[in-house]
Amino acid sequence: MNFIAATVELKEAHADTVKVYGLDYASALAVVPANGAASEVRFRLLCYNREGAKLTAFRDWKQGNRVLVTGNIVFSDDPTKPLDLIVTTLESNIPQDMYCNQVVLGNAFFGSDEIKQRRNDNVAVKIGTTLDNSDITTWLFMETHESRTKKLTERIRKGRQICVQGYLREYRKDDNDSPYRAICANDFSTRKDRERSNRNPQTNGSAAGYAEVDPTPDY
Repeated sequence: MNFIAATVELKEAHADTVKVYGLDYASALAVVPANGAASEVRFRLLCYNREGAKLTAFRDWKQGNRVLVTGNIVFSDDPTKPLDLIVTTLESNIPQDMYCNQVVLGNAFFGSDEIKQRRNDNVAVKIGTTLDNSDITTWLFMETHESRTKKLTERIRKGRQICVQGYLREYRKDDNDSPYRAICANDFSTRKDRERSNRNPQTNGSAAGYAEVDPTPDY
């Protein structure tokens, strides 16, 4: 699961409910504000369509106002679409200049072992993330300070699972719908590799022939 806590600003509320991921949701378009529209992180917010305090607060949310939400990010295979954010909690009683953008990706993995140099003393590596119980993979970059290059070099291995903590960053060049998308990592962790066993299979039993390969018969 991919957790987020962020202050988001309402751009457009949808009048009709949408059915996705097997449930009915009230939906809205919202952004994590930035200095310009090209750098906003865009979301489709999904609030479970069940009467209660959360749905009421979601419906009462006014365009242009910020709220603090926590929830789960759902990535898709279409990079031009905003990320889905399924709302767990919503707090509207916040200062309207408040800013929060904290993300934990719990199901990411290294997509490449190539470390790229970025501006502002950062490095980046390609990572992927998948939907729950799905073959769909979304690709993005994990950016981190170059002081963690040694840790990256020691830990990186294509396909290896990684947990990342940081904040989301998007950038659209020339108002392109498909953004450059990255998580700027404060830190990341991986599981320790287990030492591979070099034991010969024939030492695991008394039967002869484990280490021998016969010619392929010509039937």
